[in-house]
Amino acid sequence: MRYLLLALPLLAFRADRASDRDALLTADRTLAERTSSLGLVQGFLPTLTSGAAYLHPGAPMLRGSERIRAFLESDTLEKVTWSPLFADVSADGRLGYSYGFVYSDGKRGKYLACWQKETDRSGWHVVAYTPSRTVPVTDSVVPVDAIPGAPVRGRANSAELMSADSLFAAMSAAQGAKAAFLAFAAEDAISFGGGPQMDRGRAAIGAAFDGFPSGAVLAWWPVGAAIAESGDLGCTIGQATIGSLHQYSKYLTIWKRQRDGGWEAVAGGGS
Repeated sequence: MRYLLLALPLLAFRADRASDRDALLTADRTLAERTSSLGLVQGFLPTLTSGAAYLHPGAPMLRGSERIRAFLESDTLEKVTWSPLFADVSADGRLGYSYGFVYSDGKRGKYLACWQKETDRSGWHVVAYTPSRTVPVTDSVVPVDAIPGAPVRGRANSAELMSADSLFAAMSAAQGAKAAFLAFAAEDAISFGGGPQMDRGRAAIGAAFDGFPSGAVLAWWPVGAAIAESGDLGCTIGQATIGSLHQYSKYLTIWKRQRDGGWEAVAGGGS
């Protein structure tokens, strides 16, 4: 009987995790449908938190709903819709992320979003969102078959995420981007990469840098972070450059705490 009593909370915990992930996927699909019918200003904007970050391709990093509104109202943007492929949530069910593909007139891109569940029961809201550019494609999309690992709780200290991201960047500057991603990416991580598909898995993410220009340095620095109160999941946003190529970018990285207490990047996208 003792073993049964010990097992019941574990089963309930797993059920809640699955329910939370399904709820986040539903919120993402609902947002996609509403944005497709109403547009970015009326459909997408109301779901953002007041301090949200929007990382649109070719634009500076936009932080705060009012700055994002001004951009969406003043710029001519292509009409897009998107389809979520995967979502995971923190142990407390209050922070999560999702990713999938963006579609527009026969073209496809990718997106990554970090979400926060509000305490007023108004549901999930977007903390940070980054889409990639859409490009013409003829290939089919392979569905994601991923099972999120068990969460590892810890201190809810966003400074840990900023530190992990900064160490990640320092390794890129000192040893090259490939070495850095092989060291900091989780075994089953996903990355936007440069093409229409996502790079899946640490090895594929590292291999994507095999053609990186010799002598070019991918440098970046985090400017903000959010972490779940359960201390197991969080995200960082930042800016990036490749100085020798005169390239500028922004990025969103999702971090998950590991059994040793450290952090690994489980998803990343830039634009």
